[in-house]
Amino acid sequence: MQPKKRTFTKDERADDSLPLRFTITAILVLLIMGLAITAIADLKEKANEDIALIEIGKLISNSEQIYFRGAGSTIYIDIEIPDDVTMHMGTLADNTLWPSNANNYYIQTGSRYKTYRSKALFSNFAMDGPYTINSGPHTLKLETQKDTRTSKIFVKISET
Repeated sequence: MQPKKRTFTKDERADDSLPLRFTITAILVLLIMGLAITAIADLKEKANEDIALIEIGKLISNSEQIYFRGAGSTIYIDIEIPDDVTMHMGTLADNTLWPSNANNYYIQTGSRYKTYRSKALFSNFAMDGPYTINSGPHTLKLETQKDTRTSKIFVKISET
């Protein structure tokens, strides 16, 4: 017995599963797109954090220099904090009382926190708590002053 000759245009056996193939392909494409979008968002968040670390590096190095010079030093610096990033100087994310953790600072990116330590002690201009720097360009005045209550030298941060 000879096999029947089948042609591509007349063989309809695969037509029944064609909608299922399209559905599976569409689901896979959407899944890959979702993963790509998530990866890009994480990459942008990491890039913003890295830019913030560069900017805060300027602030920390200048703060430590005037801190070791003693009370009465003043310096002005320009920094630009990326979007969705907030820097908290002189505090930890757990909100413990201010003078005890004045040498700490943390960077908040979205809901993530990264904590760092400095040799300088930070304060707001009124010398009564930490200082928060939101996203955007800032011209900051860094000034050292001795606190009469604790007898410690603090770097007062204020915006000009």
